[in-house]
Amino acid sequence: MPPVVGDADRLLQGVINLLSNAVKFTDAGSVTCRARVQDDGIAVSVIDTGLGISAADQPKVFEKFKQVGDTLTDKPKGTGLGLPICREIVEHHGGRIWVESEPGKGSTFTFVLPAKLAEAPAEGPVSLEVLVRQLREQVAVRAPSAAGHRPNVLAVDDDPHVRALLAQEFSEAGYRLRVAANGREALAEVRRERPDLVILDVMMPEMNGFDVAAVLKNDPQTMDIPIIILSIVEDRTRGFRLGIDRYLTKPIDTAALFTEVGTLLEQGRSRKRVLVVDDDSSALRMLSEVLKARGYSVTEANGADIAAKAAAVQPDIILVSAVLSQRPEIVRLLHFEKGLEHVLFLVYQ
Repeated sequence: MPPVVGDADRLLQGVINLLSNAVKFTDAGSVTCRARVQDDGIAVSVIDTGLGISAADQPKVFEKFKQVGDTLTDKPKGTGLGLPICREIVEHHGGRIWVESEPGKGSTFTFVLPAKLAEAPAEGPVSLEVLVRQLREQVAVRAPSAAGHRPNVLAVDDDPHVRALLAQEFSEAGYRLRVAANGREALAEVRRERPDLVILDVMMPEMNGFDVAAVLKNDPQTMDIPIIILSIVEDRTRGFRLGIDRYLTKPIDTAALFTEVGTLLEQGRSRKRVLVVDDDSSALRMLSEVLKARGYSVTEANGADIAAKAAAVQPDIILVSAVLSQRPEIVRLLHFEKGLEHVLFLVYQ
């Protein structure tokens, strides 16, 4: 088999999800895993002799938060909750996944990953060792205070090798790093000792990173702790709506990651950046005062300078008057301005 460039742990997770799903819905017969080379890459198939999936249900099996079949009276007919994660992993690697099935005759789930040509130069996702080394080289850790304070970071990942390596490397870089193996353990660690910043993986058993972020951001005692999500799962909109401060995906730009880590630690707390846009100066002043009193970082703008200030501030939220929002060229400009595609727009009047 030719080599494939990718995250080995996540690809293995995808295969395990498919195998577990096949075993779960195959009472008798067999489950077979096959791999083969084809024109557009390497194809991996998991074939079972289980319940099968109807043609009507097949388009639904990879959708988030969907299960086909009657989950109240019987087990779901032919799919499990791991399939949307499989699709996320495969598509992130530039591949595709699909199902072929017939009720009563089993199912075949297949995904194809682009193969790496033998003559191609060696390149791929940055290794974790390189990533943490760049942390030490590129991030200016705040000097310890007179009391010997070091930035306190909580890293949450279900991979024990990642946790061990991060603990060693972050400590050498001047951080006091604590680790958690899952979401529930992370929440217990936060309550035991408040961290300066939390780094979250998304795909974890029992309680995923989004659930952890939601709990922290909805608790007045922890809502201002900066959170960085670092994951193979691409769901920025959900992350920002939960209130996380940065969303980075793998493979990542390590310089950008650690610039964000350093910036958030230097700020010391999570403060939402809001751009308030109105041509009415009295309304602008009133809204700014209210938002600042609630802990928001506020920038004011009018219809003339909105684009320049939005690009400079990179706000989390743009609060814009209904009068200005009726000018479609302004809203269109903001939506397509580089770096503003995930900004939350709130229109008021």
